[in-house]
Amino acid sequence: MTKKAAKTRARRSNAPAKKPVVFPAHARLFSSHLEGPPATSLVRKSADALTAQEQQVFKSAVTKAIADGTYSRLVDIHANMMHDMHTMSGMPAGTFRFAPWHRLYLVNFEQALRAFEPQFFIPHWRWMDQSSLPSWMTAFKPSGVVDQNAKPIRITRAPGTNPQARTLPTTSTVQNTIMNQTDYRSFTLALEGARPFGAHNLVHVWFNGTMSNVPVAPADPMFWMHHAEIDRLWAIWAKAHPGQEPVLSGADAILDPWPEQVSVVLTTQVGTYSYSYDQMTL
Repeated sequence: MTKKAAKTRARRSNAPAKKPVVFPAHARLFSSHLEGPPATSLVRKSADALTAQEQQVFKSAVTKAIADGTYSRLVDIHANMMHDMHTMSGMPAGTFRFAPWHRLYLVNFEQALRAFEPQFFIPHWRWMDQSSLPSWMTAFKPSGVVDQNAKPIRITRAPGTNPQARTLPTTSTVQNTIMNQTDYRSFTLALEGARPFGAHNLVHVWFNGTMSNVPVAPADPMFWMHHAEIDRLWAIWAKAHPGQEPVLSGADAILDPWPEQVSVVLTTQVGTYSYSYDQMTL
């Protein structure tokens, strides 16, 4: 790593968190308009397909991680915008870092919670064509998560009540506005929140609560399921478009606050950690 790259990375990692940022709603929701110890072949199942036991393992791991303080520390990582993990004005690398950074975030979260419940995995919530949360998650809004100032984060949800995000994306619009893109930049912009698409951002906005506020969004356990679906869509698209990858170099290629480079997370074999999805079609 060059001295310049090292300085840039240090500046990102050590800079104080910026003011809270709300996920931009970009006015239109397109359905309204036309990954503890390494896992071996871990499978992330659909949230709607979990058994009662798997549901309990998920809730138990989250509850234990909150009590331990681990969960809050993981949430706090997302509060630091200097990690440049979203498309933001004046920080062009964020567009390319969005998918790989969040993939590594999920892997670190999954590993951390498997220390509490060895059978834990992050379900993916297939929000396409849905009108509500998975029924077993509706009432699960655990308390005890705190922000960087030890202030409690209250998990709130009012799904579908934001006028800019009344409904969730449909399979058809995801296919026609995201999955049909042929280059990585266009794909990731459409996946994250480029006008007029906004799949990732607008699902956040649909929650109209904690999930809609960038720094504290991961406090809601639905954050991880939503991002597992985002990760699944990337995995599906990448399989169909070999060679189309995020273009990053120097400090931008280091997915701080972790030491891994973007090259490590281009597939669901992340170092020694391997996972897959139970469904690889829309």
